[in-house]
This record gives sequence, structure tokens and C-alpha cells, in this order.
Amino acid sequence: MRTKKLLLLFLIVPLFAFTAHKYYLSLTQIEYNSKNKSVEVIINVFIDDIETALTKIHDKKFELDTENEFADIDTYFFEYLKKNVKFKLDGKAYDYSYIGKEYDGDVVFFYLEIKNVPTLKEIEINNTILLKHFPEQQNLVKSKVNKKYKSLLLTKKEQTGTLKY
Repeated sequence: MRTKKLLLLFLIVPLFAFTAHKYYLSLTQIEYNSKNKSVEVIINVFIDDIETALTKIHDKKFELDTENEFADIDTYFFEYLKKNVKFKLDGKAYDYSYIGKEYDGDVVFFYLEIKNVPTLKEIEINNTILLKHFPEQQNLVKSKVNKKYKSLLLTKKEQTGTLKY
């Protein structure tokens, strides 16, 4: 009986070790809208990770997607994104508009737009989302420009990457 319990313990404990591991990943999706001459961006981030980062930065408790969420949360989000996500299109730095956010389960989606982009052959992105607070953070970038798909992975060691079409 004791042997069965020990065997069961040795089989179950490693499973808990794998489920306890947390991964840190954001996804940035970029699509060029040639009709509107704009670049549409969607960034997905885990709610608890961005909540932790904002709490540390501003030294006050953020409770996202709850009744206690600050009424001006979009201001905090846009400020954070402006500091941590930068674009150069065809060698020129562009500002973007913050369209809004949407919560879905444990993820927040940020919607951004860069207007007045007549053509697009190259995107340089600098993405440092959550890297200061989670060194193992990875920021995946996927793009679609003129029916061509490209992607890259940005990390603490490589925070900037270029996509050419």
C-alpha cells in the first residue's frame, strides 16, 4: 500500500510542476489597410500582467475588468503603450491613435491605428511591453501587408525588429 502511494506521489508531483509554470507572452497583430491607407494594430496582453506593471509604475492598485477599474483607465493604457511600442514605417517614425480596449477572459486587446500611410514596404517595431517587470517576457509580432505575412519574436535581448515586404 505504501509503495502505491509513493508511486502515485512521484507521478503526480511532476505534473503540478508543469502546470504551476507561468509564461509571459504578448501578441501584436499588424495589418496594412491599403484602401484606407492605414495600419491597424491589435495587441493582446494578459490582464494580470499589465495590471501588475501598471500597479508598480503608478504605485496604486489597478483592478482591471472589475467594478473597481479606474474610469480613466484608457489614459493609463495609452500612456503605457506610447512608452513601450514604437513604429517606423519605411524608415519614418509614426504616432498612432488609441482606438480602445476590450477584455476577453484573461486577455485585454488594445486597438491602435496609424493613419496616412500611402505605401508600406517595411515596418520597424520596438516593443518593450512588460519587459521591465517580467524579464522572460516575449512579444510576438505578426503582420499582413499586401497579402504577405511576416512575423518576429522580440525579447529583452532583442527589443526591436524589422519586417520587410
